[in-house]
Amino acid sequence: MRISLTAVYEPAEGRWMQARIEELPAIITAGATLEDAREFVLDALREYLLSLVERDEPAISPRSSRREPLEIVLGAY
Repeated sequence: MRISLTAVYEPAEGRWMQARIEELPAIITAGATLEDAREFVLDALREYLLSLVERDEPAISPRSSRREPLEIVLGAY
């Protein structure tokens, strides 16, 4: 299964490059170069996803539920 998101890169003040994830407006960052902006937006996405996992709310599930770990690999091309 694959989930596609869109990274948007736009010029910002001082010749910096702003980067954001179009489908997740909370994820926005900037870097001095396009390569920096790409690295930073992937890191921001990673941190955002980790923040969802690390919430202190207990998971409610029926006793018959089964759990297995999932791994997400982030990358840009």
